Order: sequence, then C-alpha cells, then structure tokens
Amino acid sequence: MKTWQVTAAACLALFPAAAAQIIPPTRGPFQVPSATGTCAVAKPCAELAPGMLRSALAPSPLEENLRYLTDFIGGRLTGSPAADRATGWAVEAFRHAGVDEVRAEKFTVAAGWSEGRTRAEVLAPAQFSLRLVSTGWSPALPEGGITADVVDVGAGDDAGFASAGEAVKAVGGTIVLVHTNIPATWEDIRTARARNRAIADRAKIAGAAAIFWMSARLNLLLGRETTSADGQLESLPQAVVAREDAERIARLLAVKQEVRVHFEMPNRASGPAESENVVAEIRGREKPEEYVLVGAHLDSWDLGTGALDDGANAAALVDAARVIHASGSVPRCSIRFALFTGNEQGMLGSRAYARTHQDELGQIAAAVIFDRGAGPVMSYSLGGRKDALAPARDALDLLQSFGVKEFTLDADSWTDALPFELEGVPTLVARQEMGSSILDYHAASDTFDKVDVAAVKHNVAVVAVTAYALADAAERIGPRQSRAETEELLKQTGLGDEMKLEGLSDMWQGGGSGH
Repeated sequence: MKTWQVTAAACLALFPAAAAQIIPPTRGPFQVPSATGTCAVAKPCAELAPGMLRSALAPSPLEENLRYLTDFIGGRLTGSPAADRATGWAVEAFRHAGVDEVRAEKFTVAAGWSEGRTRAEVLAPAQFSLRLVSTGWSPALPEGGITADVVDVGAGDDAGFASAGEAVKAVGGTIVLVHTNIPATWEDIRTARARNRAIADRAKIAGAAAIFWMSARLNLLLGRETTSADGQLESLPQAVVAREDAERIARLLAVKQEVRVHFEMPNRASGPAESENVVAEIRGREKPEEYVLVGAHLDSWDLGTGALDDGANAAALVDAARVIHASGSVPRCSIRFALFTGNEQGMLGSRAYARTHQDELGQIAAAVIFDRGAGPVMSYSLGGRKDALAPARDALDLLQSFGVKEFTLDADSWTDALPFELEGVPTLVARQEMGSSILDYHAASDTFDKVDVAAVKHNVAVVAVTAYALADAAERIGPRQSRAETEELLKQTGLGDEMKLEGLSDMWQGGGSGH
C-alpha cells in the first residue's frame, strides 16, 4: 500500500479553478467516519436517485480529473512510470471524493515492456519508409534489425499460409503480411483478437521471422494490440503497419514483385514487473463486510492517452464515489471501487484481485464492470446468469429513467468481469453506446477531445445509482455459484470455447479460479 503526496499539489497548480476540490494529502488510508453530515443514513435509492443525478450533472471535478489523467499523465502502459503516476492520481482522487478508505494493492506481471525506436524501410522494388509501431509485449529484433522478404499470407488463415507455401521458410525467415478488416462493432474486435492469436501461432510454426499486421484503421492511423493473453512476451516480433503502406506492399506482391524490407525494433523487456490496483471503499451501515464491487481499468495503451479506453470510466467511478458520499446516505452493505491495471495484457489486475481476495469473494454481492468506451450506458449484460436476470431488473428498475432499459444474458471473455464470473460471482457489464469508440479503440486517436463529457457525467449518475441500489438491496441478485454450476455456464454461453480461442483457458483449467 502506498501513500501518495504529490498529485494533489500538482492538480492544484495545474487547475486553479478546481482548487476548492483539493485538500492537502494525508498519510495512510484516508479515513472518514461513515454517514457524516445531517442526512439520514438509510434513505432508499429511489429517493436518492434524483439528487444523485443532479449532483452528477452539476459542476464537479470530473472533467478536470479526466483531463489531468489523459493530458498530463497520458497513456498508461502497465508497469510504466506513467501507470505509477496514474495510481497516485487515483488514490488522491478517491480521497477527495470522500471514501472511507483507499489503498493501492501491488501485484506482479510476468514481464515489463516498452517500445524502442521501431522503424522499417522497403528497399526493393522501390524505396520508401513504412509507418508502423510495435505490437504490445512484442520481443525485440536482434540489434541492428533484420533484412528480409515480405510474404503475403492474406487473412492469415490456413488457406493463406498454404498459398504462401515454402516461401515463408526462406533462410533467416521472412516477414509475413497479414490483412485485416476494419471493425464496425465490438464483436468484430473480439473476433479479430481471437483470430490474431491463432495467426501468430501459424506464423511461428511456418518459420516466419516476424509479422506485419495491416492496421485495421484508415488514414495512416495506428493502434496497438497484443496476441499475448497472460502478460508474457509474444512468440514472434510483430508490428502494426499503416493500412495504406501495407496495401502498397500487397499490391507490389500481387504483381510478382519481390519486396525486401529492413526492419528495426529494439524493444525493451524486463523480467517480472510490479503493478498496482487502486481499491476504494464506502462502508455499509448494516453489513460492511459484504460489498458490491464496481470496476474499470486504469491502464491503457500508450499511442493515445487512454481517454475512451478506459480513462472516462475510471474518472466516472471516482466521481460516482463523490456523488454517493455527498448524498449523506449509506447503503446496507459496502461499495468497493476498483481501478485495475494490466487489463490490456489479459485482465492481469482483476485476476490478481481475485487471487488476493480469494477468501472474501463470497462476500461480493455483485461485480459491475465499465469498459466499453465513453458513450452513455444503454444496458447491462449478466454473463449468462439467467437466475440473476429478473432480480437485477427489479433492483435497478429506476435506471429506466436514466436510459438503461435492457438487461441481457450476453457473455464475453475480455473484460475484468471474467475472473469474477469464473469465481461464481454475479456480474454486470455495462454496454455503452459506441459513438467513435470503435475507430479510436487502442489507437493514437484515443484522446481527451473525443470524450463527450456530458455523456460521462450522465454515466456518473448511472454508476452511483447502480452501486447504491445493489448495495442497499435486501437480497442479492443471485448467489455465488459452485464450480460445477460455473462450468455448466461456460458450456451454455460458449464462453469456455471463446476463452480457448483467446488463450485464457488457464484461468479456469489451472485451478487459480473457481471454487
């Protein structure tokens, strides 16, 4: 656990208008007696909801908090100095929101990583530079780089590699060029993620020296991805090439021209590295040992500044804590806010939370996760839990007036809900209006100017009311499932098969999850 003593002063200097929101830092977890103020401590959520909405939409620290996180701290790669600064920001921000306690919880990721000076030049049949970036957690190329031919393997499926044939196995290896589709939905992104992992495996088996991924965005826009699902280095050096440059290479290859490239990528990787989750709590009045967990992720890729993914939701959780505290009322059980790191490398932070808090997972009434951009929350998905569907609708019925009108049984494997689903905990994943989120997903364009602050303020109210309503409910929306029940759920939803495709099966088969 760390005590942070610099962020408040930094915010004070940068944002004088917000000075009234900032107080000097103190040592140790920030303690505030529960139910301070003059309001009754047991107001029902229906009575509190209109005031929470007004508080969320009124002038608040939200916008300046998000601007500081994105413009001044920037992209927050897991294990990086920027991620450490973001942890300090989050601890201070929760303190000033008035939570009862906030702490940073350490865990270890398999490898630390940062990009070197990635560059590549086509040497023949024409000379031109490529615009490209390393994929996340890609190993470095040898010092001085490599000079190799490029082989087009189309979509990177079995047919694409079969068509390329023995050309991939040239002496010293070749660089395989993989074509991509431009995503239009979250489902497209999920499909591509699973596909890319299988392609990387094929390229390794085929004897390739490296992979060039065609960028899935137009107008020279680059994004960062990883095929690693556990924080380990990827199996091959890999880079994302601007779509227009990659298509130029593809056209040359299509007319039987040999394309030779010099490629340098001196990435820096370390052994195990330290990271931290930030955990803040508002204690319940009757059952403080039980809690609703509300989570988002604090880390981001580093080409942009992580505003949409997932800075806006991280800032919304902080402001929701302020709104709940300002209501003067305290729910029956506690509300615990968690900002996870390591999400982009395989939900490493939420996995670490589940391990660290294994003995108390039965005390989680529900885990609610926000990781779908900065658009308004439209619905919640319950990960296939049919038994929780009606109780969740009833408990959160008043959210209809906030525009949250649907509850579904959808389940997917790449949010911080997964470790809790595998532990049998009822989960709700917020489904948010996409807006421009798909185009800017993991891209250099994921910056503060893309955020609709009014929509995020609306989401603050949704977060606050959701958390309070679930924490104040007389009954949980569902029990913790047994391991056998969870295994059946994985089969019914197809989540088990999806985890296999995405390299996440160890979360279940390895025995670290489930009970």
